[in-house]
Amino acid sequence: MTAIRPVERSGSTSTLPEPRRVLVAAVGVCCALGLLTVYSASQVLAVEEGESPWFYVVRQAVWLVAGLVAAVVVTRIPLRVWRDRLALPLLVVTSVLLGYIALSEVSRRLGTGVLPFALERNGSTRWLGVPAVQFQPSELAKLTLVICLARLLSEPGRDLATRRGLTAPLGVAGLLATLVMVGDDLGTTVLLGVILLGVMLLADAPGRVLAAIVSVLAAVAYLAVRFLEGFRAARLAAFLDPEAYADGAGYQIIQSQIGLATGGLLGLGPGSSRNKWGYLPEAHTDFVLSVVGEEYGLVGTVGVVALIGLIVLSGLAIARRCPERFGQLVAFGVTIWLGVQAFINVAVTVGLLPTKGITLPFVSYGGSSMVLSFVGVGLLIRVAMEESSTGRAAGR
Repeated sequence: MTAIRPVERSGSTSTLPEPRRVLVAAVGVCCALGLLTVYSASQVLAVEEGESPWFYVVRQAVWLVAGLVAAVVVTRIPLRVWRDRLALPLLVVTSVLLGYIALSEVSRRLGTGVLPFALERNGSTRWLGVPAVQFQPSELAKLTLVICLARLLSEPGRDLATRRGLTAPLGVAGLLATLVMVGDDLGTTVLLGVILLGVMLLADAPGRVLAAIVSVLAAVAYLAVRFLEGFRAARLAAFLDPEAYADGAGYQIIQSQIGLATGGLLGLGPGSSRNKWGYLPEAHTDFVLSVVGEEYGLVGTVGVVALIGLIVLSGLAIARRCPERFGQLVAFGVTIWLGVQAFINVAVTVGLLPTKGITLPFVSYGGSSMVLSFVGVGLLIRVAMEESSTGRAAGR
């Protein structure tokens, strides 16, 4: 396998900032902007629900702190521990949680009701817990897939040109994607498939294997639209012609674009969004970028995209510098996860993709997404830390 090679070190001192410093700075600015925007976008909704205007932003701040703590803990765990001791238990726990969600969704569809601690929202059961504390297992599936693929594809002697070499990585990805799909989360299913495709590409998988993965993803998306919930077909039709579905599936897309256009170059100003008055559903979650564009204008929107770009570039730089294969694959996998998730959210907001329930990392409201995204950042920092210690040891 020759697709991934660490950057060769030279004796000169680089004038560029360390990738992990850029990563931390970009994530920090995203989180700060996210808190401001979530407060602006959610205060009216909170009051309508009988809560304080600060209700959602306080919860977001709590999750942000929880994410920071999780990231710090992750940076203290050596990569070898993730590889040798945590990968399998993580897969087992994630599969059990996703399986429970899948069973609950099947039970709901059969008309027998959801299982205990499975929470129904917007016609699906993707959450576990109680109304005050909820967790979305599909978020954990992203981390689990990255760790398990990195472990399997870094094993010496694994030949991805053979059926034996492909069985384990494709089996793990297939298991997680199937459970997520049965749990009625097509967006995350597609994201898992893209993570698999990207990591396999970087692990130098043969072209026929990559083509097969793309074909399976396309088939799953088609079958989901064709035979599962009718709202997916409606969303696709609304994506192709939003004006024809302005009172239904096309409403969010149109309102999102109106918000972006209203902001102009510099925006209406912090707290001045009009969409927060109920015109744009999920304004503080899936469509938070529209509120950013409305309040901070094109400058703010481009700024957020640039920050996400810095996160992605930092992750790629960390991966390329890592001399150890497991660390390389983990860093690439996390970068693909965060980058593609952000791309999907931005594309949906501006109308380049059909509506999907995918959050914008570090900006959108959401506990599971926030904490797990911070875990991903913690892994990137850990890879950079081990790369730095290896470099210092080699220099002595």
